[in-house]
Amino acid sequence: MYPQPSRSEPSQLSTFKPTRDINVYELSADEASTTGLQNETSVLSIDREDTLALLGIFTLTVLKRSVSILGVTLSASKTAHHVFAPRSAPIPILQCASSNVHTDLDIYSLPPRVRQNHGGAVVAIRSLDTGVEGLGRVCRVFDGVFEPSRWQRSSAEIIWPGVNLVRMTHSDRDVLPFVLPESWSIALSAAETPPSSADPIQPSVYVVKGPKKSGKSTFARTLLNRLLTRFQRVAYLECDVGQSEFTPGGLVALNIIDTPVFGPPFTHPSLPYRAHYVGATSPRCSPAHYLAAVQALLETYKFEIQTSMPDDESIDTRVTDVIPLVVNTMGWTKGLGANLNAKIEEFADPTHVFEVVGPEEKGWPAYDILQSAPTKALQHTLEAISPNLANAHFNAVDQRNLNILSYFYAIFPSITSMSFPYPSAPLRQMTATKWETSHPLCARYPYEVDWSRAFDQVILIGAGYEDVIPSEISNVLNGAIVGLVECEPGTEDPVYLDPSGARELPYVQARHPPVPSTSTCHGLALIRAISPSSSHMHILTPVSPAILARCRMIVKGELELPIWGMLDFTDANEGVAGVEKGRVPYLQWGKSEGLGGERRRVRRNLMRKAQM
Repeated sequence: MYPQPSRSEPSQLSTFKPTRDINVYELSADEASTTGLQNETSVLSIDREDTLALLGIFTLTVLKRSVSILGVTLSASKTAHHVFAPRSAPIPILQCASSNVHTDLDIYSLPPRVRQNHGGAVVAIRSLDTGVEGLGRVCRVFDGVFEPSRWQRSSAEIIWPGVNLVRMTHSDRDVLPFVLPESWSIALSAAETPPSSADPIQPSVYVVKGPKKSGKSTFARTLLNRLLTRFQRVAYLECDVGQSEFTPGGLVALNIIDTPVFGPPFTHPSLPYRAHYVGATSPRCSPAHYLAAVQALLETYKFEIQTSMPDDESIDTRVTDVIPLVVNTMGWTKGLGANLNAKIEEFADPTHVFEVVGPEEKGWPAYDILQSAPTKALQHTLEAISPNLANAHFNAVDQRNLNILSYFYAIFPSITSMSFPYPSAPLRQMTATKWETSHPLCARYPYEVDWSRAFDQVILIGAGYEDVIPSEISNVLNGAIVGLVECEPGTEDPVYLDPSGARELPYVQARHPPVPSTSTCHGLALIRAISPSSSHMHILTPVSPAILARCRMIVKGELELPIWGMLDFTDANEGVAGVEKGRVPYLQWGKSEGLGGERRRVRRNLMRKAQM
């Protein structure tokens, strides 16, 4: 009755055989300039039957005809697409593709020595210097993921420095290709097909749902890229607080995307248009606040984003006055999670619903809840990704930790207070383009903040935090990740401190989280230190100072800095900032001793009577 996970696997990743001056051409700076490219580059002439599995960080420019990559067809244009292809995610397979887009065949003037195959395509590939590979020094689990492993080095071929052609067969799970199942291809084609009538284009809402480890988030990213071939901008609502696409975990975020994203989440951390901090990787402890945050972001989309003024001066042929929405739901599909997903679908009122059907042992299908309310949306049933196509070397916790670290090491586009009106970001994509990993977090210059003047409120959310007394709040915040929240003036009750004049952080026990309809979280910060003798603290955050000054509230949840972020990868003696490892606070090497020292075992298979 339900589609089984796709098991179609290519026997060979790459059939393209690079041969210098036959199908691979290294253009000098002068040749590249004459062609219409910048700097030296490598030009590849690809036959219709060729496939290329590429590993590394590079820019891809289509010079002639069209190619497909990660489920998206790219035609010849002046756009240089940024591609991030690590071994920790399915790597892209590049091949020729047919396209309905009629492009000018003379966009680029290729040198006469570049051979153009009949029906084939010509692309330019050049390595991209972003510094993202330095995250492997920070989180050693991902060290060298943009390079061939020791099993592949003998067979991999260098296309350009930092870009490798992988030939290995699919039997080795160290590198896995991106495979687009047939049901996905049919659903994506239906989603991007424009209406046949001449009526104005109406905003569409696409809801993607399914269990964890089924390929749900991968499909949502592919759908986003497909829509960007037709629309100039697409809104993306992230409801999966555990495996977020554009932000660190713990955030329900609404992003505006205007360029395709070719890479896993840690390669494109972005500043959201509007976001709310849940403070955990699951809404289990605060379902009401989670739903209120999702509902507030959907209202923001409907009133501020879905329609915009058309850009008559733009040469872009894509739709500019309508912005569709992609909603990525969470993979928690049992009990309370199924109820929350059903509510989100009801709030979104989608035009299309894409349902990734997973095995029943993963809690799917939950039709008794999710199909209880009638809907007019077009339903698309998708097959789950086969477990054979999942990389077992990197689990969900590793990916989540890397996303958090990538955010704190990222360099975002500069923002001024004039270009960032309250309460939302500009209606454009703000994704990191560089990463600075030469120094660990413990060695970076922080902001020194006088909390007595900078913050009006400190709020703790999550299970058990209502028991934290005011005298312990500085210990709780020291070394913590917090959300930087801006509220509309007069919407939050003030905190009345001790009239004796004692130095106290503006904290009151059991305070409710900020109301989503009148607040927004601009990003996260790491409180690296709090002075015990003054009202100063040191914080690290990639948020622009112009925006940081408007965040008068900090919210602490259950999200913590990964252990990798506390270490000093530059210390040869395995200490931290020159301090021997046995004296470093918050860290303990070796096995814990004493009662309660062992890792707790939490049972999650106990259900309420109503859930049985």
